[in-house]
Amino acid sequence: MSGFGLSEKDSLILSELYLNARVSLTELARRVRLSKQAVSYRLNYLEQNKVIEGYYAITNAYALGKTHYSVFVKYQNMSSEKEEEFMNYLSEHPMVVWTAYFNGDLDAAFLVWADNIREFEKVFDDINQKFGVFFQEKQFSIATKIEYLKFAFSKEKKETTSLVFGNCFERYSLDALSKSLLLALNKNGRASLVELANKLGSSPKVIKEKMSGLIKKKIIIGFNVKINHRLLGLTHYKILLKLNDVSQEIISKLSTYLKRQSNVIFLVKPIGNHDFEFELLAPSNEVFHNTIKELRSAFSKEIKSYNTIVHYYEPKAGQLFSF
Repeated sequence: MSGFGLSEKDSLILSELYLNARVSLTELARRVRLSKQAVSYRLNYLEQNKVIEGYYAITNAYALGKTHYSVFVKYQNMSSEKEEEFMNYLSEHPMVVWTAYFNGDLDAAFLVWADNIREFEKVFDDINQKFGVFFQEKQFSIATKIEYLKFAFSKEKKETTSLVFGNCFERYSLDALSKSLLLALNKNGRASLVELANKLGSSPKVIKEKMSGLIKKKIIIGFNVKINHRLLGLTHYKILLKLNDVSQEIISKLSTYLKRQSNVIFLVKPIGNHDFEFELLAPSNEVFHNTIKELRSAFSKEIKSYNTIVHYYEPKAGQLFSF
């Protein structure tokens, strides 16, 4: 990888934190074969140099009775000042949990968690009333299944570890402490039990029990690290596929194929403008081109068309303010 100079040990640390960001220093040290003190130093170094931008709990919206609504927009007559105002508005909105700047076929996107379509409509209408005049095109999708895939920053073989949510039929209500804990973990997924207890006015024992409950009920499906991919010389792509065949058999084959690709990090089965979405990280245009070329060759009859989007920046990533 070009960009920020990662040592092999740094790469191993990032790989271990990916989808497992709450791993203890002791366990992390064992896995990367460094002392606990050395790992702590390397983590601080990566954080201070903004390679690591934070840690967060991956929250299963569906287990809380929420639905995952995505909105993609293409601009018209949008000045840089107005775009900043738009993104700031989204970042401060309590029901918007993710925002992104794009390059490519679309310019931006945001994600809303809502109890039902009427609640989403109210949120979107409010945003559209304020900024809709600057939208040339709007696309919508509802995610029915989302899968996070492990990415190997080191030279070691990619693990098959994945975290899945969406196909959840149980809905849970949370007490006040569990809600506060979930919000706190969403802001800092590596906060210690003592830190969380002090912040929430509880005890480490109670916090541990509450956290275990959130994990057991699959409200929290894992913990991830937010990494500045651009600083590492990686480009983050999102591919939106339209398929000729949307049978479960083809979707399953497509998912299995993509999971085997070392640079694919995210799969989405949506209802909307496209039939399947996936995201990948690539160190060069050549790697990206070859990945897509091989995919189109493997599914030449099934893929009708695709759109490519480059994730430029995510001002807000999985951040909950209320639910």
